Amino acid sequence: MNVLLLTSPSGGVYHFFEHALKKGLTAFATVYTQSYIACNSQSLVRYCRQNQINWIITFNGYFFSAKDKALFHANKLPPLAVWLTEEPYHTTSSLDVLTFATVAWSVESGSTAFYKERSTPISVSYVPLGYDDQSFYPAKGNDTPQYDLAFVGYPYESRIMWLKQIEEHFSLKVAVVGPWQKDDLPSKFDHIATWLPPEKVGTLYRQSRIVLNSYRSGSKEIEAKSINNRTFEIAATATCQLSEYRSGIRDFFSAAEIATFTNQETLRTQLQELVENDDVRNQYALLSYKRVSEHTFSHRAQQLYKELNSYSS
Repeated sequence: MNVLLLTSPSGGVYHFFEHALKKGLTAFATVYTQSYIACNSQSLVRYCRQNQINWIITFNGYFFSAKDKALFHANKLPPLAVWLTEEPYHTTSSLDVLTFATVAWSVESGSTAFYKERSTPISVSYVPLGYDDQSFYPAKGNDTPQYDLAFVGYPYESRIMWLKQIEEHFSLKVAVVGPWQKDDLPSKFDHIATWLPPEKVGTLYRQSRIVLNSYRSGSKEIEAKSINNRTFEIAATATCQLSEYRSGIRDFFSAAEIATFTNQETLRTQLQELVENDDVRNQYALLSYKRVSEHTFSHRAQQLYKELNSYSS
C-alpha cells in the first residue's frame, strides 16, 4: 500500500504527531510525505498519480479548499482518511470534512455518537492518540526528582483553578509548561512559557514525582468522555499521574493504576496521599507503566493500516 501523509498547515504539535505516525506506518506501508502548503490541487493530483498513492492520510483536514473537495468527490484524488484530533471542539468543521473523506477516526468517543445521530455520510470510529516511545520512557537511574509536581498544557479556566488550589493548600516545587499569563499562575511556580518538544516534556515528567493531567471542558453539544494523549505519555515515563476524571479512563486504566479527582476536595485529598506516601505513589507509577505498552503511535499506526487495508480489499 502507498500512503501519502499530507502534513497539516497548523504546525505546532502536529509536526510531532505526523513524525510519530509516519514512523509507525512505515512498518506496514510505503509512506510518502507532502506539505499541504507546498502544493496546489493539480500538483497534488499529479503527485498521487506518479506515486500510485492508494490513500491520503491527514490530521483533521479542515484546511482543504473547495477545489480539493471537488476533486475528492470526483475521485480525481485518492480516498481520504482523516484523524480528527480537535474533538469535540470543531464539530462544524468536522461535519464538513465528513462529506468528502472516506474514512474518519476521532479521539473523542462522545463525538462518534454525535456524528452517528446526524447520519453523516461516513461513520466515525474512536481511535485515541498514542505516545512516542522514543520520547516517553522511564528514567534510567535513581536521580532525585527536581519537582514535586509538573503540569503541561493551556491555561483553561479549570486548570487555573486546580493550580491555585495546589498553591493554597500545599508547599510544593511545581513546574508549569505552556502559554500562561503572569496573573493566572502562582508566582512561586516555575514557569516554562514556551512549548517544549516531546523529548523535553518526557524529561520533565521523569524529573517529577507527580504529573497533573487536566482537561478542557467539553463542548455545548458533546460531553467529553475520552482521555488525552498525555495520559499515555505520563504513564510511559513511569511517573505517578494525578488525572482529572473522565469516564473513558477506565477503558484503559483501572483505579489502581491512575489516581483521579473530580473536584477541589478530591484533588486535595488525592494529592495529599501521593505527596506523603512514596509507596502509594510508586505503585501508581509502576502499574500505569505496565499497562501503557500497547498504546504507542506504532500500535495506532497498525490499527489505522489494518482498517485502510480491509477497506481496500
